[in-house]
Amino acid sequence: MRDARLKISFFTLLLLLAAISPFASYGDGLPDELRWTPVEIVEIPKIDSIIPVAPELSRWDSSVHPDSIQLAEDENRNWWYLFKKGKLSMSDPTVKWPKFLGFCVKVYNWGDRVFSSTDHDYVVGTGKKWRARLINDNWANSYYMKINPQFNSIMSTPFHVLFGASVQYMAVSYTYSLDLSHIITGSPINYKKQEFGFNCARFSADGYYYSSVGSNIRTFGDHEGHMREPFSGINMTNFGVDAYYFFNGYKYSQGAAYNFSKIQKRSQGCLMAGFAYCNQNIAFDFAKLPADLVPFLKFEQLYYKFHYNDYNLLLGYGYNCVISPHWLYNISVLPGIGFNHCYADSETGSAKLLSISGRAMTSFTFNSGNWFAGLQGRIRGHWYQSKRISLFNAVESAVLSGGIRF
Repeated sequence: MRDARLKISFFTLLLLLAAISPFASYGDGLPDELRWTPVEIVEIPKIDSIIPVAPELSRWDSSVHPDSIQLAEDENRNWWYLFKKGKLSMSDPTVKWPKFLGFCVKVYNWGDRVFSSTDHDYVVGTGKKWRARLINDNWANSYYMKINPQFNSIMSTPFHVLFGASVQYMAVSYTYSLDLSHIITGSPINYKKQEFGFNCARFSADGYYYSSVGSNIRTFGDHEGHMREPFSGINMTNFGVDAYYFFNGYKYSQGAAYNFSKIQKRSQGCLMAGFAYCNQNIAFDFAKLPADLVPFLKFEQLYYKFHYNDYNLLLGYGYNCVISPHWLYNISVLPGIGFNHCYADSETGSAKLLSISGRAMTSFTFNSGNWFAGLQGRIRGHWYQSKRISLFNAVESAVLSGGIRF
């Protein structure tokens, strides 16, 4: 009887446990303290390396990573730091400059906006600051001399074949050429040429220095016919500056044709005005005249010197013709008028005389990416007129060059 009661009690307990079990699994119908929920185990990410961090930062702060070190470096906007890193830009407003240097940079940026801005439908920049090129420079001097009504002579040198190089940074350029044949043979270097340049959208300035010895006589007084008689009695040195303002500099670029600093996209012309200064120092020594020409001299004076400063106002026109995206042709002509201020050692002594001069330029330019090439021709002419002597002299040059922008 007792065993039967134990079996009934045990069986009843099993039924109660079976009934309570589903409710206990979800905690429904139980007090809060008896409820339970499954615990989700999250895998802790594995850390491959430990990065030292400041004490005030958590070791597990995800913002501390190698990129943040580079970010801190980039935030250094000191001009000298950026210059050493090759990241300095004068147009960057975040750069920290010293007070005076910062003022100069502001002036430069103002000038860049005012004098270098262009209409990008016509003229665009190259995206490069440096340009380097090699040059084959062929130039000659010509002289027309008239002394009183009874004598005149034409003299001109053969083309001097010079080789040189040019380096340009942004708007500034320097070119040097000399006669390598004289270096090879060991003879004196009689022909030297240097040029300096500054070119932007609104104006351009070109400085030059020429030095030449000797010429060939083509006509001489009453001598009949043309000739090519060498004459060593001419010594010429001149240097000067030509400066031009471009009235249509937004759409026309002189630098695209002669300095390779811009790209002309569409054909355009431009009125130009400018100022030219030149120091002329030319000496004629007819004591060195070839013996067969001495009988044709009509005067007793054998030595003439033309030493003067030439000041002229220039007015002219230039035109850029875009033949194709790679080819550009330019022609520019600028006559000038002014006065000569003669030195005391000049043929007329110290005096002021009327002066007429002229400039003419032409070029073919080829562009292909950062590579470029060009063929340029240029003439600078000056006229000296006193009461008894007239002298017109000119320097003509044909320059073939090629180089790269970087």
